[in-house]
Amino acid sequence: MTLEKRPEDLIAIVGDQKIYLADFDSELKRRGGRQLDKLDKNKLLDEMILRSSMIDQAIKAGIDKQPDFIRTYQNLLVGQYKKRFLKPLIDGVDLSADEIQRHYTENIQKYTQPAKARLAMIYMKTHPKMSDAKKSQIMERMKEAQSKAKQPVKGRGFGRISVQYSEDQVSRYKGGDIGWIYENRSYRWDDKVLKAGFALEELNDISDIITTDKGLYIVKLLDRRPAKVTPFKQVKARIRHKQLLERRKNTEQSFEKDVRQKTPVEIYSDTFDKVSIPKAPNKNQLPVPSP
Repeated sequence: MTLEKRPEDLIAIVGDQKIYLADFDSELKRRGGRQLDKLDKNKLLDEMILRSSMIDQAIKAGIDKQPDFIRTYQNLLVGQYKKRFLKPLIDGVDLSADEIQRHYTENIQKYTQPAKARLAMIYMKTHPKMSDAKKSQIMERMKEAQSKAKQPVKGRGFGRISVQYSEDQVSRYKGGDIGWIYENRSYRWDDKVLKAGFALEELNDISDIITTDKGLYIVKLLDRRPAKVTPFKQVKARIRHKQLLERRKNTEQSFEKDVRQKTPVEIYSDTFDKVSIPKAPNKNQLPVPSP
């Protein structure tokens, strides 16, 4: 480059790279700090020349054309684009106190623990193909168990009857106790059985005999708890966090949709059809020995 044509702001030429005053000022600002006035500009220029030399040689070596480098560069580019245009939108997402309260009120069921009852039962197995005589025999046995269960007995009366009569192996030796059952939830027992348990009004009440496809039951109410609403103060922070995440996700999806709409796209199906996804190797297949 001749002196006549050299730009006034050009500091140095390093191979095919150029260092301008703006580059030097930018590097000064990047270094920053309180000791900026003590910075040796000659040393800084020497560092910039070394860096430019490496960039120049890397380009001549074709590193900038390698797939891994291109991918890394593109990722950086996408990251910077999102930082400039998406991040301000995400940072601007907020939720007012009224919106949090409204969400809580409109979704109060989510923050309500349903009523629950602790039940005990006696079960006797039947099946549709069983003879009527056999079914009658089992019904009489269940009536006997029910009669004994309703008699006022001190101690673990129902528990002893459960051991003697029940065929539910999980609860039989626990006094028939099947634990706490939440209302309107599904369990391994027939809904008719659970509804009968919740229908009992007083503790220690015993149900009528319940007939299902799988057998006969009687249920005893051991304890109960009414539905309980979690106070707003306890879930306020959780609601805010969850709603913010959802709104930010929606904002990001809208941003991506806008980017797609701004960018023309043409897909060549005939070329794309040539792409085949390799099959996963069969883990059970023995490796073929090499010759």
